[in-house]
Amino acid sequence: MTELTRDGRVHAMHEAGHECLKKGDRQGALEHFSKALELLADDRALEMRARLLNNMGHVQVALRRFDEALGSFEEAVRIYRRLGELIGLGEQLGNVGSVLRDKGEYDAALKSYKDALAAFRESNQRIGIADQHSNIGYIYAMKEDPDRALEWFEMAHALYQEAGEHAKAQSVAKNIEILKPSGVSR
Repeated sequence: MTELTRDGRVHAMHEAGHECLKKGDRQGALEHFSKALELLADDRALEMRARLLNNMGHVQVALRRFDEALGSFEEAVRIYRRLGELIGLGEQLGNVGSVLRDKGEYDAALKSYKDALAAFRESNQRIGIADQHSNIGYIYAMKEDPDRALEWFEMAHALYQEAGEHAKAQSVAKNIEILKPSGVSR
């Protein structure tokens, strides 16, 4: 029997984590992702480290371990900044914003979403741009600023329509309907 290389072991742990997720075993997935990350303790394979941290962060959110998730996503942010990889950076900044939103830290979430928006704009990633407009609209709605929320949701809606993302456009349209002066709340 041949011994797996370090990269082979990392890949095997990563796949085992995904298999655990398919079975609904979030804790098992987190353990496998963590073991894979431990194998990548040096500066090589930074992008794989960032992907593992992303996976861990999402599992930690599902387990409602928000502080741990924030740490995982923030470490991934540092890696993507170091690599100069704007799309990964934008995704992780968006994840940070979502954790902060879930913790009720709306001002910090807003800053993170705006940083994500800047990364997506620089990389011309249209869906990421639209997603951040929607996220920012949601924060303004939570901060009870319906006019600003409406403005951001309308921009998101237009961007989703332009990109052919009809399901996302419909979801944002519901938020717009609620926020419009003739809507239910106001």
